[in-house]
Amino acid sequence: MHYSGKPAVFEDSTIHGAASGAELFIVEGDSASGAVANVRDATRQAVLPMQGKPLNALKASGARVVEYPLFKQLSDALGVAPTDIESGEVGDITQRRFERVMLLFDPDADGIHSGVLMLMYFYRWMRPLLAVGAVWMVRPPLYVLTVTENGNTLHAYSPDHAARILSELKRRGHTNVQSHHHRGLASIDAALLASSCLAPLTRKADVMTVADAEDAIQVFASVPE
Repeated sequence: MHYSGKPAVFEDSTIHGAASGAELFIVEGDSASGAVANVRDATRQAVLPMQGKPLNALKASGARVVEYPLFKQLSDALGVAPTDIESGEVGDITQRRFERVMLLFDPDADGIHSGVLMLMYFYRWMRPLLAVGAVWMVRPPLYVLTVTENGNTLHAYSPDHAARILSELKRRGHTNVQSHHHRGLASIDAALLASSCLAPLTRKADVMTVADAEDAIQVFASVPE
């Protein structure tokens, strides 16, 4: 689904600043936004939902990117605006309203594509944020594997990861394992969503660099929007 242009409901935090610990989570759609907003730390964590896949900012003109609803709302939320719409230069990022931007998308092909499209935007239009480590990619679990006899749970982040865990459990004699496949953020148990995606000490998240964006662009730039 392409971006609808419908205004998104931005859930702001109460603390802001480039060194405040404040985080802006970008998620896919209203259901994901609602799920994340319910378990976030509203003091330091804000939520901005996309409404479908965003514009490919590498291919679009500067004027179109600046006026694009999602990117305009994101720029407003960050408090960082382009100073040159063709070169992608932006204002002083030390004055941004959030220390980090957290890209949190569904653990599926659409979510991966959305993540790449957002990296394309930051690469062209807010590269200084990538350069200082202010853009992160959160990895939500794709599967929850539960060992029936003892109730122990394990999380897998890809089908291959799940297969390897199941193989190891079988080798250890655990043959009865229940598998739950998450279809989106809204389908993840609230406690698990909070611990695996939002809590800074327990979530799986990686800093995105300029090189990471270039690698993603190299792989996915030819994928249709």
